[in-house]
Amino acid sequence: MIRSFSTSLSGRVRNFTLPIKQPLVPLFEAIVNSINAINERMEKYGGEEGFIDVQVIRGGDKPLSEGWTEESVRGFTIRDNGIGFDEANMGSFMEADSEYKMKIGGKGVGRFSWLVAFSQVHIESVYKREGNGDFESRAFDFTLKNREVDDIVQDTAETGFHTTVSLIDYKSQYAKNTPKQLETIATHIIQHCLVYFLNPKCPTIQLRDENNAAALNLNQLFHDHFATDDKKVDFFVGDKQFHLLNVKINDKKFSSQNQLFLCANDRSVKRKKLDDLIVNLDDAIFERTGFWYLGILTSKYFDENVDMNRLSFNIEEEGNEMLKDCPSLNLIVSEACKRIETFLAQYLDEVQEEKQTRLWTYVQNSAPQYRHLERYAPQEIAALKPHLSDEQLDDELNRIKRKLENDATSECRTLIDRLNRKVISPDEYQQQFQTIVEKVSDINGASLAEYIVHRRIVLNLFESGLEIQPDGKFHLEKYMHDLIYPTRATLDDTPYECHNLWLIDDKLSFSHFLSSDKPFNNSSNEERTDILALNYPVAVADVKNDGTAFNSIVIFELKRPQRDDYDPDDDNPVQQLLRYAKRIRDEKVKDSKGRPIRTTNSTHFHLYAVCDITDKLRDILIERGFTFTPDNLGAYLYNSALNAYVEVITYDKIRNDAEKRNRILFEKLGIR
Repeated sequence: MIRSFSTSLSGRVRNFTLPIKQPLVPLFEAIVNSINAINERMEKYGGEEGFIDVQVIRGGDKPLSEGWTEESVRGFTIRDNGIGFDEANMGSFMEADSEYKMKIGGKGVGRFSWLVAFSQVHIESVYKREGNGDFESRAFDFTLKNREVDDIVQDTAETGFHTTVSLIDYKSQYAKNTPKQLETIATHIIQHCLVYFLNPKCPTIQLRDENNAAALNLNQLFHDHFATDDKKVDFFVGDKQFHLLNVKINDKKFSSQNQLFLCANDRSVKRKKLDDLIVNLDDAIFERTGFWYLGILTSKYFDENVDMNRLSFNIEEEGNEMLKDCPSLNLIVSEACKRIETFLAQYLDEVQEEKQTRLWTYVQNSAPQYRHLERYAPQEIAALKPHLSDEQLDDELNRIKRKLENDATSECRTLIDRLNRKVISPDEYQQQFQTIVEKVSDINGASLAEYIVHRRIVLNLFESGLEIQPDGKFHLEKYMHDLIYPTRATLDDTPYECHNLWLIDDKLSFSHFLSSDKPFNNSSNEERTDILALNYPVAVADVKNDGTAFNSIVIFELKRPQRDDYDPDDDNPVQQLLRYAKRIRDEKVKDSKGRPIRTTNSTHFHLYAVCDITDKLRDILIERGFTFTPDNLGAYLYNSALNAYVEVITYDKIRNDAEKRNRILFEKLGIR
């Protein structure tokens, strides 16, 4: 028994992939069908120029509770003067995967997208009857509710070709993603049918709202805002030929980025954002040149490998580039980008020059720790996007720097491993060793430069902390405290690079124990030393418990800049420091870890008051017998009862001394 294959309409529609983010694909299919029908009519019968009228049907009686509004797009009607649904075309319509339009790239499945996104399609058509040339009409519904199509064919007095396809009642998931603005819909139609609009014989296509006589002429919009280069650029990838058309778009309504359109059978299939593919291309091009770039890439290879739904290609994204007969999409796009760079060379070269100047000005003046990257990571540097902010640029340079450091470490390990396995000759080892050592030396130098820049920034912040604020007051003590050492922290939980004790004395970083703003005995009721450093524990026989005492103890007390409300007898930094020292000497306190702070008669106390010597404090210091330094920026005395050296250091002195200690480093690095 001979049987014919049958097709399930519902199954065919169910298997048609249509992403909800591409709700206009059914409209595109209808418009392209109209273009093909007009071309077929012109070839067979000639006659008037082609036209396509697209109407947008709005929300109507759709429920507001489901997100519908009066502006929501409910459907479309597409009217054309193409050849119509004559017997040949009707037969093709009724055959799934029809080969009727195979010569022009038709897949015979586009109409199924209508029923994926819409509840119903109604078609009315007037066409010439084969044989006697009389006109007749055909009308039918296309819906999933019925397996069969019941078309009504009858004679008509009309004498002109016309067909109307009504896409009725968007399904909600597609309607929600459909643009509402007429101009936006027009832009999408133009972009999808770009190749058709380039053809001088393209039918007139207009778009309008259902109840609005004013229409947008899409052909005019295209010619007004899309400027095409006179010549296509032809190139080969493997043995496949491709054609690139360069287009400039001079209106932001029609694009907001630079794109490459990959087209098959005169229709856009995939888009590539060129800003991600061409280093020096970004949205600044429109501001500087007045156009967006659009590339249209066509090829017989694309025509032959577009998928059934025209949403992608049956071509590998990545592939074996040695196979000339099936180049990958990435390779094709890469080769197209080279031609685009040539077309935009004048603009891109200017951007590259400006980027290079800006990059190395930034490195020279603000970030010398990245100077070595130009030598060791030129490709990564060249790949940086233009117009990055300083913060973004620093992030990118730091990323490149970290990668370079990791690569250098890996190279060192590999070289040593090869030497240990004796798979490298002494001469080869020596040669590679010199290269790696040179790179590592530059990397280490960059790390040092980075730390020196950090010191410069900290000193600038310290300077600003001494300035009066807009409200007429000076910064609180906490600002200066946190700048020198974070409050409520200890040396155990604060890495070296997270504090700035070097402002006062680098040796403080090597203390056995250091805490900041931690109360004695770890009790909230106890006094807090601003900074407490316990140094060099020594074992002595006359100390109780574990016999460990500290050789020296350093205490800092910080006050707000320009504070001048001290009490001579109690509330002043000198008295506070001596009180702290006496409590520790009497062994009445524990550190923040709960360990007793033990001392001996030989334990030295170094007590520092960091503050400005204002009038009241100066009187207190004179009364207590302090000696002032020659620059009058400090004062000191020795308290024999506590074996304590007490010094008052002004913020100006800390700043000046730190500047002097680091001046040679700043000068060598070329920063001020």
